[in-house]
Amino acid sequence: MLGPAPVVDFDGTVAHLKVDWITLRAELEVATIDDLWKQQRAEGWDIVARAEAEAAGRAQIVPVVEEGLIAARAVAILTSNAEQAVGQFLARYPDLERRVAIVVGRETLRGPKTDFAVFERGFNRCVDRTRAARGDAPVVYLGDRAYELGFARRLGAAALKPQDLLADPR
Repeated sequence: MLGPAPVVDFDGTVAHLKVDWITLRAELEVATIDDLWKQQRAEGWDIVARAEAEAAGRAQIVPVVEEGLIAARAVAILTSNAEQAVGQFLARYPDLERRVAIVVGRETLRGPKTDFAVFERGFNRCVDRTRAARGDAPVVYLGDRAYELGFARRLGAAALKPQDLLADPR
């Protein structure tokens, strides 16, 4: 269902990071974490990255997603999270880590993933890096948020939620 080389979101899709976002937003004095992009506060991103890395050290992989990703030849991760947090998580799942061709996270995106142009730039990097493994197969995007699924469809990908994998007849 995910094809040979899917592009996937991380938090909420591959794993569920248990970050206390309410407390973190209050500490940072922002309404949303994306507000840090407007404020250009590097120290704010450092605090967020530490919280994400701590959560990634405890997070478990979503079983139905793990099954789909282990069948892939290559995987690209496109996330708003810190790349270090994703790497820390992947180190605990070596079978998946070996298949990950690229992680495009907050540091590479340099802007909010909720912005179509930022998403498109990251998505294209992921698609380019996994092109050889995908061959002629269509691009599949796996995510948990409506905006990213809509963006992926706009870019020509088949867009799925983790719940859709439960219906896989294999």
